[in-house]
Amino acid sequence: MHNELDAGLIRAALTADVAQLLGDIQVFASLDSTNAWALQHAQCGDVCLAEQQTAGRGRRSKAWESPAGTNVYLSLRWCFETVPAHLPMLGLVTGLAVAEALRDCGIEGHGVKWPNDIVVGGNNHLQKLGGILLEAVGSLQQVVIGIGLNVNRLPTATSAIDQPWSSLRACAGREFDRNQVVAAILTRLLPGLQVFSRLDMAQFQRNWQHWDVLHGCPVRVLAGSEVIEGIACGVDVQGQLRLEVRDGVIKAFSSADVSVRM
Repeated sequence: MHNELDAGLIRAALTADVAQLLGDIQVFASLDSTNAWALQHAQCGDVCLAEQQTAGRGRRSKAWESPAGTNVYLSLRWCFETVPAHLPMLGLVTGLAVAEALRDCGIEGHGVKWPNDIVVGGNNHLQKLGGILLEAVGSLQQVVIGIGLNVNRLPTATSAIDQPWSSLRACAGREFDRNQVVAAILTRLLPGLQVFSRLDMAQFQRNWQHWDVLHGCPVRVLAGSEVIEGIACGVDVQGQLRLEVRDGVIKAFSSADVSVRM
């Protein structure tokens, strides 16, 4: 099994249709952050990968622990011709693409936890496999899509991660070729980005319900200093979490001001 990230092997694993949507693939031994590099240096369609990040970032500027040689730290710079009307859905669509790619790699029992986490396990014991961070490049027509994924690192390793987590290796009981994992993600993500401006909302809603680990579950939403309890019931057409709070009343929350806990 090939244990180092290799741009040539990744590209060779893509079909011609997917490869033509891709720019350059840059692989670094170490970066502060693949997203930071892509924001400064990447062109449209370029992918940046690093064996290690020294200052990886998640949502709300949280640190993303990024040890060397075991995981996937990927950033893709993507350009739209015009700003899509439903740009807030981009993170959710990316999450679905990653979930489908992991299924293609043989992973089972995983899903997407709104708004940007890839998780595995039952509702009361969710473990994080990965996360997504989107950052606009000046104009909203360009965006960097960052994906961090635990691949071959075992949860028994010393870690400062402050929440339950797992990896593809822990889920499947075997090591993974990270080049194949990256290729699987690009195979699902790039075609989705190509048609994102024409997103079929009805199909998206069906796909989201299939992968949504919160659907129908009692959750607590932390919005500033306010705590709201209710039943999660999917997302609306703006990508906001829908929460049934009482007597059938539905409230919607954006990803910018909400944390969700089972």
